[in-house]
Amino acid sequence: MKLARMLVVLLAATAFLFAQEAAPAAAPKSAKTVKKLMGTVVSVDAIANTIIVKVKKGEDTLSVEAGAKITQGKKEITLGDIKADESVTVTTKLVDGKKVATHIAVAAAAKSAKAKKTVSTTESSTSTTTTTTEKPAAAPAAAPEAAPAAK
Repeated sequence: MKLARMLVVLLAATAFLFAQEAAPAAAPKSAKTVKKLMGTVVSVDAIANTIIVKVKKGEDTLSVEAGAKITQGKKEITLGDIKADESVTVTTKLVDGKKVATHIAVAAAAKSAKAKKTVSTTESSTSTTTTTTEKPAAAPAAAPEAAPAAK
């Protein structure tokens, strides 16, 4: 009988310990806070999965979730494709008191738009030059009219 009681007490104590260890793990998941940050990229570390974003009040260092979606326009890119000085909108959540990026939207690069404008200007200049240097074909000289035959 004593052995049976000891086993019951031991099992109850073990179950109590396991129940207490599982409870803290559930607390951070329910305390998720989702926020969006808008700013400029200071630096990216693709190996450590971190990104530093300059916002109005300073800089935020964010861990990037393993399955985070990273887009530039409609195109999906990788963390390593993000360059410094690009504008981003980052969706974050709090995990264990730290900000973790779940989605990063990179704005279209202004430099590429500027480059396209330069190419267009160059092309129009070229066509203008071509147009101005080409001369229209001269009309053939008219044959002199024959003098009326003398009678």
